[in-house]
This record gives sequence, structure tokens and C-alpha cells, in this order.
Amino acid sequence: MASSIESYLRNLSYKFYLKRDAKETARIRASTNKLFSNLDSELGDVIDQRFIFGSYDRDTILPRVIDKKSDVDIMVIFNHSEYDRTPETYRSWLKRFGDKYYKNRYGSKVLKSFPTVTIQLGTITFDLVPAKEETSFWSGTKIYIPDNTYGWQATDPDDVKAKLTQSNTRHNQIVRPIIRLLKAWNSTNGYPFDSYLLELMITGMNFKGDNIQSGLFYAVQKLNLSRGDSQARLKKLDSLKYNISNVEDCLNNDNPERAKHWLHRVLPKL
Repeated sequence: MASSIESYLRNLSYKFYLKRDAKETARIRASTNKLFSNLDSELGDVIDQRFIFGSYDRDTILPRVIDKKSDVDIMVIFNHSEYDRTPETYRSWLKRFGDKYYKNRYGSKVLKSFPTVTIQLGTITFDLVPAKEETSFWSGTKIYIPDNTYGWQATDPDDVKAKLTQSNTRHNQIVRPIIRLLKAWNSTNGYPFDSYLLELMITGMNFKGDNIQSGLFYAVQKLNLSRGDSQARLKKLDSLKYNISNVEDCLNNDNPERAKHWLHRVLPKL
């Protein structure tokens, strides 16, 4: 019977978990509360809602020591009923807000990226996403964020979280740990995958009957990039599959310690 490193992988995924009682989480919480207070003071008259979404809300964010691109996504829904403003108008408002409250303070940076405004506060990064909300008789209420043509596209900020929660519950709480493990590989190997799309891909996989070990092996096997992706990214995925196949071979030969050696060719060892 093949050896197992199930408990080892479970413990490793827990180390990649940004725990609710961690000092980093406390700093994020305090900075978010201050950010919301500043937003309300500066733009409260034209904001309908502001809330956290993304990986921090989905509980799949990694500590910054593992993922230097870990950030907190903030959706800012503006009151769009009075004027038909463009996404660029709202981004400009958020940029001016960021400059006023954060630019060059204690090393902070404010960047107008796309489609967000990014505020870097030392070890905490916030991505502010401008949005509008519209209601129609036929489609109900929908949220819109900027698209890549400087227009609007519909979105549901809770959609991925709901699907992930359902999948994680259906598959015996192994999906989030597998996501954290593969996000740790992704972040320490130059991000061959977009982090959000990686989460989405894993969330949609069928882990029926799996534990974390077999689920991880299955997820690695199913990961794919398009032929149009760069050779560098394709090689990193090939390397992941090669190393994980060696992990499996070592376990089949009842050598879990050697399996861990191959495992840490792709995952950080904390």
C-alpha cells in the first residue's frame, strides 16, 4: 500500500493560511477600518457601498511572507443615478482620495492601475475597484466594474465565494487547503497563473472521494495553460507536474521522506 503525506500536506496548507488571530490580520483589519473611515469622510456623499471582496473575503489569501502580491480588494460602489459617469471618472476620484490621505506617508504609494487604484501601505496593499449598481425590470440589480475597453462589465463579487464555499463543503473541506497549496507554488514560482483564475479553476474541479493529498495530485494533473502562453510559464507548469509525479512515485515506493524532498521543489518549506 502506498505511503501517505496527507497529514503533512494538511499542516503545510495551514501554515499557508492567513489566520484570523495573526498580527498581519490585525494590521489589515485596522488599516481597512481606517480606509473606510477616510472614504466616508472624503466621498461619502457619492458612495452607496464599500466592502471587502476577493481572496481575503474568500479566506484563500496567503500571508505576504509567501505571496508578495497578496492584497485586499475593496469594491467602491458609487451613486450612479444622478449622472452617467464613466469608469475613468470614478478611478480619478479614488486616485485623488488616495493621494490626499496616503501618498508619500510613511513610504506609502498610490498607483492608478487598471481597473483599480492601488494603495500600498508598507506590507498591506489595497486594490480599490470603482463600481456602479443598476436596476432594471428585466435583469434586476446588477453591479458593474470597468472592463478593458474603459467601459462597464457586469460582475457578481459574491459569485466565486459562493461557488468555493459550496465546493469546499461538498468535498469535505479540502478545496481551500488545495487552493492555498497551489497558490503558494504559484507565488513562489513567478506567477505562471493569474491568482484569481487559478482559484476559479480549482474551485470548478471535482474532488469526489479525495483527501488533500489525492486532491492536490488530481488538481496538478488537471491544471493547464493555453498554447499561446509563454514558454516560461509552460515550463513552470511542466516542472510542477514533473515534481508532483515524483512525489507520487516515492509514495508508491513507500518512501514518504523522499516524497517530501520532491514536494519542496515546488512548495516553500516553512
